[in-house]
Amino acid sequence: MKPAKALCIRFLLIAGAFLLLMPRPQAQYSYDANCRQAYESILSLRFAEARNILAKEKKAVPENLIPLYLENYIDFLTMVIGEEQKVYELLKDRRGEKLKQLGKGPADSPYHNFCLGEMHLQWAMAKMKFGDYTAAAVEFHKAHDLFADNEKKYPGFVLNKLWMGVIHVMVSLVPDNYRWVSNLAGLEGSLERGMNEIRQVAEYAGTDEITRIYRPQATFFLAFLTLNVQKDKKKALSFLEELWDPSYGGTPLKSPLLVYARASILMRNGFNDDALNVLQERYSMPQTFHFYFLDYLEGMARLNRLDTTAGACFERFIGGFRGKYYIRTANQKLAWIAVLRGDSVNYRRLIGRAAEGPGGVDEDKQAAFEAADGVVPNVVLLRARLLFDGGYYSKAMDELLNNPVSMTVKSKHDLLEYTYRLGRICHEQGNLAKAIDNYRQTITRGKNEPWYFAAGAAYQLGLLYENKGEPAKADSAFRVCLSTNPREYKTSLHQKAKAGLKRLEKENH
Repeated sequence: MKPAKALCIRFLLIAGAFLLLMPRPQAQYSYDANCRQAYESILSLRFAEARNILAKEKKAVPENLIPLYLENYIDFLTMVIGEEQKVYELLKDRRGEKLKQLGKGPADSPYHNFCLGEMHLQWAMAKMKFGDYTAAAVEFHKAHDLFADNEKKYPGFVLNKLWMGVIHVMVSLVPDNYRWVSNLAGLEGSLERGMNEIRQVAEYAGTDEITRIYRPQATFFLAFLTLNVQKDKKKALSFLEELWDPSYGGTPLKSPLLVYARASILMRNGFNDDALNVLQERYSMPQTFHFYFLDYLEGMARLNRLDTTAGACFERFIGGFRGKYYIRTANQKLAWIAVLRGDSVNYRRLIGRAAEGPGGVDEDKQAAFEAADGVVPNVVLLRARLLFDGGYYSKAMDELLNNPVSMTVKSKHDLLEYTYRLGRICHEQGNLAKAIDNYRQTITRGKNEPWYFAAGAAYQLGLLYENKGEPAKADSAFRVCLSTNPREYKTSLHQKAKAGLKRLEKENH
């Protein structure tokens, strides 16, 4: 061997040994400027931008583990928004390496259990979304244990409350037919406790910059829980106004997720035109992951004001979305547009699509029932229903009162829907006596029928009495709802009635 070559080899060996003896950079959790910027990009669904930022961070600070945690956040949102089975399977196979790397981080940091716990919680939600319930329960258990351990070690780490609260809320909302999932995980839920924990992050007024950037996410959760569980749509709207205030620290002002939040809550409060304006904002948000459900939501906002251009939105949703939920419902809405146009031939063609394919939500089941019935919807009642859903209460009432009852009501189904719609409109307009009368008529005539009108009337009657401060009557009405067996919306109506009973029980103790 030539002396020069031997010297070179000897130098490489010495250099290699020296490098092995040098102290290696320690893994760390650093939520630095790059990571905070990536987090906001992720919440805005600008995933490509977030990945570029995280790639730079990993190159500059290879020992930082926060990018791994944030990359999993991208994977999570990709799965639950896109709902593509093949994407879920692909990402599920890759998750182990991220967890393995993150598990090597410094256990003496509160972010160690926090990041690991959130990853397990995100995968619990994803697995539940795709029907892997046993695996989801295991993930929930791991997440719970990590957050519980963090609370013991770092009781002042406020950020831990966010996900501990989410776990407590989610377990409290598990339907009876899935109760085995929470039992398997060995978890106990409490809606009140969970919301109080989330509220601690949403209302955080301290100086920790990292906790502050999670405030919008916590407020987002509170708004939806207040709307969908506590049934207080006005309070949910107040959360929304706070969330959208430009002075609210760290809020990404251009995010499809926040468009979804604003539009959904505005629509539930009867501000349909405002919701439609908000939905238009997403078109000025380029390079974001396509949130196809916003196309469906825009279709509903347009349809609620009897705008048949809604069809293009539903077609866009059906053509682009690769998940299984709301496809049947979107086809049903296309069929309704045909009814509004007086085209019964196209109605029958389009409603036939609603009988095909998967779909587990109540709206999809109702669409399938309608397809099986083969009866063209009553156009007057359909127009009244849509206008009511859009918050156009006076116009909805005009549809019912300006058309002779004898010409509108052609069957028992029509009669039940007629009194139910009258009750709902009177309820929203503050005419409670007429609302109660129409709800009672609907319950008496329809409690043994397969349609949802009697169950819906009983539930609404329960809410009415609850808000009036008459708990005994509210309790009775909620129990009437639970005694019905409608083929449509049964799961959601019964869940909401049970939630109502729980609220009453809490108020009486």
